[in-house]
Amino acid sequence: MVLFKKSKRYIYYSVLCSLFLLVTGFKVWGTDSPLPKGYGSVTLGMTLDEVKEALKTDPAYNYRGDRDVSLLSGENRALISVDGVLFFEECLFQFEDDILYIITLNLNKSELDYYSVFSKLCEKYGEPDSLSPEKSQWDNGSVIFSLEKNLSLRYIDASTFEELQKSSQVKETAKEKTRQDFLDSL
Repeated sequence: MVLFKKSKRYIYYSVLCSLFLLVTGFKVWGTDSPLPKGYGSVTLGMTLDEVKEALKTDPAYNYRGDRDVSLLSGENRALISVDGVLFFEECLFQFEDDILYIITLNLNKSELDYYSVFSKLCEKYGEPDSLSPEKSQWDNGSVIFSLEKNLSLRYIDASTFEELQKSSQVKETAKEKTRQDFLDSL
C-alpha cells in the first residue's frame, strides 16, 4: 500500500512537471539551432583580409576584388559591397577595427518572399525574440540576427554593436537634463 502511494505521487509530480514545461515553452529537446554568425564561408569576427579571401571562393557572392571595398568615415571602418548571385541582390559587410561586425544580405524579391523566409527561420531557430512591423529579430546575447520587411537578413556582432552605440551617444544638454528632471518630479 505504501509503495502504491509513492508511485502514485511520483506519477502525479511527473505529469505536473511535464505540463509545466509544455505550458512555459521550455524546450526540453533543444530543437532550435544556434543562431548563425553569417552565411556561407563568411562569418562575423573575420578580418577584412579573411573576408576578401572567402568572397573570392564562395559562389553565393560576385566579388570583384578591391574595387568592392570602401573606406568609411571614422577610424578603421570599411565596407565591402558585392552583388549577390541568384537569391541575393546585394551583400554588405561592415568592419570596425578590421573585424567584420555586420553582414547585410538583401534578398532577391523575385525569387523569395517574406513569409517563406520567415517560416523557415522560425522552423530552424524558433520564434523571434522581438517582432515588429519592421523586422523579426533573434538575439542570443552574442549574435543579433534579423529578417527585415524589405527582405534583408542582418547578422550583427552584439558586443561590437553595443560598444559602438555607447561611444556614439551624445551627452544630454543642460536643457534636456533639466527637462528630464522636471518630468521625473511630476
